[in-house]
Amino acid sequence: MKNYGLILGLAAVCVTGCGQYGMDMPRMPAVSMPPAAGYVKPTVAVMRFNCNTSTPGNWNLGDGLRDVLADRLVASGRFRVIERPELSAVADEVQLQQNGQTRQQQRVTPGRFKNVQYLVKGTVVDFGHAEVSKSFVDWAQRFQAMGATQRAVVSVTLQVVDVESGEIISSEFLEESVPAHTVAAQAGYKDVAFGGSVFWRKPLGEAMSHVVDKCVRRVSTSVASAPWTPRVAGVQDAQVLINGGWDRRVKLGTQLEVFEAGGKIIDPDTGDVIGSHPGKPVGRVLITQVYPHYSVSRLISGEASSIEYGQRCASARKLPPASASSAVVAATPRQ
Repeated sequence: MKNYGLILGLAAVCVTGCGQYGMDMPRMPAVSMPPAAGYVKPTVAVMRFNCNTSTPGNWNLGDGLRDVLADRLVASGRFRVIERPELSAVADEVQLQQNGQTRQQQRVTPGRFKNVQYLVKGTVVDFGHAEVSKSFVDWAQRFQAMGATQRAVVSVTLQVVDVESGEIISSEFLEESVPAHTVAAQAGYKDVAFGGSVFWRKPLGEAMSHVVDKCVRRVSTSVASAPWTPRVAGVQDAQVLINGGWDRRVKLGTQLEVFEAGGKIIDPDTGDVIGSHPGKPVGRVLITQVYPHYSVSRLISGEASSIEYGQRCASARKLPPASASSAVVAATPRQ
């Protein structure tokens, strides 16, 4: 029985010890974010981070952090992330396809690059281990002593820039630290590749992951917190196309009120657009078919000539169940 108890004790120690840096830890933990369907998706580009500190493994921290943050922004589903640092290579490929040296099939069209609304950039301020003083009292509470513990510290300054105005709309200092009792500042990262599976199980990797999650949340709060509003994407006879489908959780039988464009409100001091006058309602539509990225509706009040591309829509009351069920048709999912 003693041997059996010893085996159980060792097993418990192994499970506890592997929990912090176990092999089952995901390489890139997902950021807990509100559902993306209800929010606008701005286009952003992540720039190379400046680096004001040395790294244990002589890593290219500026490019590495940029790639990790871009990957995490894409995974959040709240952004359209545009490649800018390597855009020249993309432009060269487009030019190559246009000069007649490649096949016509699948040739891209020039002038189709998406415009970036916001630039995300920053500076790595701290990246390493720090010794933190700590006082403690013995169990008998007879004396107090001082000790020190190692912690992995990662801190960055993060900035979000509005491309149209050049204004820095958000600038914050973000920091995270985690215990680093068993990992030496230099030797513990020898032969460890930045961003690899081993890196994310090290104290600096864990602290970095927490900082990147904070960056994603700050960028979301700054530029991706506006609620998504359906808009008219086209008019075909009595059918009105809406720019949202399954991706925006549009439901069959939903009624939408369509509004004419309102006038812009301009700040006289800065010249910035700070809002718009609400337009008048020009019609009401009923969603009859839903596709992955758009929906089809039919006009149930108003004139088709008053419905125009880009007009804003808002939810209206639903029809009684009998009328709605007779009007809507489920679209066949695309294979």
